[in-house]
Amino acid sequence: MTAIDGSDPRCGPESHGSARGLTLAFLLAASVLAALDAAASAVTPSAESEPSPAVTLYPRPAALPLPANESSAVADSGSEPSFWPKSLPARNALVIGAGVAGVAAYGAAKWWDEGFGGGFKTGNEGWFGSGTQYGGADKLGHAYASYASVRLLTPLFEAIGNDPVQARLIASLATFGTFAAIEIADGFSKAYTFSHEDMLMNVAGTLAGYALLAYPAADDLLDFRLYYRKSQYSSSWDPFGDYDGQRYLIVAKADAVPQLKEHPLTRYLEVSFGYGVSGFDPPPGVTATPQRSFYIGLGLNLSRVLADAAYGGKRGTTGFQRGADLAFELVQFPTAVYARRGID
Repeated sequence: MTAIDGSDPRCGPESHGSARGLTLAFLLAASVLAALDAAASAVTPSAESEPSPAVTLYPRPAALPLPANESSAVADSGSEPSFWPKSLPARNALVIGAGVAGVAAYGAAKWWDEGFGGGFKTGNEGWFGSGTQYGGADKLGHAYASYASVRLLTPLFEAIGNDPVQARLIASLATFGTFAAIEIADGFSKAYTFSHEDMLMNVAGTLAGYALLAYPAADDLLDFRLYYRKSQYSSSWDPFGDYDGQRYLIVAKADAVPQLKEHPLTRYLEVSFGYGVSGFDPPPGVTATPQRSFYIGLGLNLSRVLADAAYGGKRGTTGFQRGADLAFELVQFPTAVYARRGID
């Protein structure tokens, strides 16, 4: 989105960071609630919450009554909170509705506080050119936010009773619907315009998240991560608004290649390819030279280190390990060295 006057205050170091931070904070909070719900349900497992290789990929419709032994066990356990719907569609609607309501409330207060009117407006922001406002870092931010949303919401929808196929589909549709609604609302707002570039990057990020979850071999090999280090132009630690401190990375892990995984050293390595900018968004009164850069890096696979050090080489054995692996898949920690090649 772009402001009518050509600026984009939501993409500045303060307000844009708060917006993205709120979105991801909601998703992280939802994941925590999902883990708590899954733990409570584990006290009395049901056909919906305990998939196994012996059962069909798609569970029976949750709206149908459970067998007597299952329904009595759930009733006697008292492990589920009274407000939690018994119907799977209702649970899905509750989670999606809570997320949409939170985004809408925040947007009304922070983004669209000037109201709507003047018809539907569009703007041409460009892509990754040197003459664009942020050198394309904002576009990669849209793709990454959509991708991360799918990755974070999928385990939540699994935890509340959906099978993996349903969970990633619902997570992807919910992500695309929410981000598309925000962009369309921008078009009708008085302060901003609809950006087709942002919309396309939202689609790309959503599809990437869905595709990697659908193909485990590719998911084991590749990650899409954000690396952040506070830039000289930012007054605070702001990983979502400080574009000069961001680096977006595609990471390939040796752990997914059988020949490399068997070697005691190469199994821990990963290679990253990235893009970042500097000097595109200096604070008022500061002169900077805009520069776009490609990066190649060699790093340490923290998921493999954790698995070998604490879990006998196994992955996904505990809730903590799964949560840590998800963080390692989305965030690049300072465990790599990089070579940079400037474009400008």
